[in-house]
Amino acid sequence: MTNCTETLEGYVVDIICIRKYPSNEMVERARAHTRDCGLAGHCAESGYGLIDEEGRVVLLDPKATLQVVNEIRNSDRDRGIKLQVKREMQTGGEMGTVEVKEVQQY
Repeated sequence: MTNCTETLEGYVVDIICIRKYPSNEMVERARAHTRDCGLAGHCAESGYGLIDEEGRVVLLDPKATLQVVNEIRNSDRDRGIKLQVKREMQTGGEMGTVEVKEVQQY
């Protein structure tokens, strides 16, 4: 197996909300997604995804959840929290999260 890594960047949104967003409103809704919603129990339990500026959605693996929750909690932003996620190929051929950090926005 080759060493495969990737770095993703986008607005963090819980999977419950991602499923409710119409595709043509994905970016706008992701920019407005609140910290409180992302930290709500049932939302955090659903897992997270990233939505980039083009509206592409990447669902994160369950191992990312605790790291994402910590970044959301520590963010100074109330909405539209943008994260950078580094992932590596895991045994079994799936990408697994190895690092999560907030992207500073100005």
